[in-house]
Amino acid sequence: MSIKVLTVSDLRIVLLGKNESENNRVGNTVLETTAFHREDASYSQQHNEKISAELQERHITVINTHLLHPHFPQHQITQAVKECVSLSDPGPHVFVLVLQYNDFSENDRQRVKNVLNLFSEQAMKHTIVLTTDEEKHSSTPTSITINNLIKECGRRHLQFDTGNPKWHSELFRRTEEILKEEHKEFLICNMYEDGGDGTSVDEDPCRSGGSVRGDDKEKEDSDLKESTKTERDGGGLF
Repeated sequence: MSIKVLTVSDLRIVLLGKNESENNRVGNTVLETTAFHREDASYSQQHNEKISAELQERHITVINTHLLHPHFPQHQITQAVKECVSLSDPGPHVFVLVLQYNDFSENDRQRVKNVLNLFSEQAMKHTIVLTTDEEKHSSTPTSITINNLIKECGRRHLQFDTGNPKWHSELFRRTEEILKEEHKEFLICNMYEDGGDGTSVDEDPCRSGGSVRGDDKEKEDSDLKESTKTERDGGGLF
């Protein structure tokens, strides 16, 4: 008996990457239009950009973020994540990490993990690593670091290829595989749901796909809150 393949007709993609021009290039290729073109060193006015298009009988929404840019102000990260969650409501289907083998350090890897954790404990399970340059030598420090991150993301990796007309289809297929594996319609990030002005990453960590927490999760939640608080107060992101 064949298993029905999940097809997502309304797909929400969050782009994360250090290099804004590469983020723009990937976002434009996904949407098949020149939608993202702004390159500005000041991110105080616009943390995220959201563009939608109809493609392959799907409604595709791309949220292009600046969260991993080295000059993004640390004190604005929580607010920017909150805005991204709102833009991807009711929740993102996939995070696409736009990375380059020629520019990725261990500090970058930790920053990626910390930022993803602000969205949800389960965010890495909904992440695809997309490299936009060729890997020269697998033994170089940057290659090892990226390859370790790929393993942590369930070995989900794509090479960006504008010359392959099936590239979109592969990205969408991989996303649908994630949702099928996780038994989720999308990733729920409920730490920022309306419920009080004091909501923060210290108070209500995310969960995934509508699962309900029980009393047996209280200790795990407490540990996560303390870890996240340390990251915010102690420079864990940068």
